[in-house]
Amino acid sequence: MPGGGVIGCSTAYFLTRHSLYNPKIHSVIILEASQIAGGSSGKAGGLLAEWATPKCLAPLSFKTHGELAKEHGGDKIWGYRSVYCADVTLQAQDLDNVASMVNEVKEEHKESSTSEVPLDLDWLLPGSIKSYTKVGNPHNSGQVNPSAFTETLAHLAKEKGAEVIIGTATAINYRDNNSGISSITYTQNGTSKTLPATDIVLAAGPWTPKLFPPTKLGHPPRGHSIVIRPSRDLSPYVLFPTISAPENSSLPNLLSPEIYPRPGDKIHSSSTVYACGPDDYEVPLPDSTANVAIDEQKCDDISKAIAVISNTLHEGEIITKQACYKPQIRPHEEDEEVGPIVGPTGVQGLWIATGHDEWGIQNAPGTGLVMSEMILEGEARSADVGSLDPKYFLKWD
Repeated sequence: MPGGGVIGCSTAYFLTRHSLYNPKIHSVIILEASQIAGGSSGKAGGLLAEWATPKCLAPLSFKTHGELAKEHGGDKIWGYRSVYCADVTLQAQDLDNVASMVNEVKEEHKESSTSEVPLDLDWLLPGSIKSYTKVGNPHNSGQVNPSAFTETLAHLAKEKGAEVIIGTATAINYRDNNSGISSITYTQNGTSKTLPATDIVLAAGPWTPKLFPPTKLGHPPRGHSIVIRPSRDLSPYVLFPTISAPENSSLPNLLSPEIYPRPGDKIHSSSTVYACGPDDYEVPLPDSTANVAIDEQKCDDISKAIAVISNTLHEGEIITKQACYKPQIRPHEEDEEVGPIVGPTGVQGLWIATGHDEWGIQNAPGTGLVMSEMILEGEARSADVGSLDPKYFLKWD
């Protein structure tokens, strides 16, 4: 299957765990152009939410995340944990007064013990929180380090017989009468090779239309993010802020980055903080995840914004600056259900799983599970995902 991101690796994992899978007669191959989790699967925020979209898939996937973490030690390996989520209105603070502000934190929290702001959300500067609205709680919200999660799924699939090939898929080959697929061609170190196949799962994210043009995804948005090693551990609050500068302030216009404190995992032994800025559509999709352009200024703007609302983040060390593209069917409103595309294409043996947009990490286990059921049993049994049928999204010329 072309695509070594979280969707492809999840599908491979569940295929190799299915009761009908037989490694003596079945061959599961992940075909990846650059590296496992090289795109958004390694650079996303990793938020999990039972309240995500689409409603036909999100609850199953959220539940499956928990089951995977319990079975494979996800809390230690890929940083799985429950979190709180909130929309917050924040006012930036003057960094010249940070020292005196920090001394006020405990006293301010004592005085606000009856307010809606949780007492253990103690890593924002005093006076910065103007409003706090709950979005998620530990019963319906969680997180993972997406890179560690995806890499582990690939490793677990390989343990059961799957294979990972690093090569760039270039063409799907069809039988003479175009009634079904016969093989897939890819290049590796400048050499063209062909793999025979009975089934191909297109899970190449925003690159999927290059292999199968009827997949009409929109121009993919690029998102920038940074990872910080904070000066201390932060309580598990994922924040969706609106940040403003004080009146008559010399602070420039500020972004409002999403903020995700993370526990330690197999990649980072100590806690980190992930922060991401808004999407942009300025740069066309490159030929692979290895060639995604990073705009240093966009990363710096994220850093500047979070530094003026948290001394812990201000004192932290930036350890990663990165960018990635998301597979988006079209721009949409928050909570509007648009895809993903999951199921048979109408061509025998050709399947598709893409268009997950901002909920790719969250919905990957559910997608992989129902894809394995469709391929090996002929239908999805764990969830009714009929509304995600490719027939509603594919456009044949």
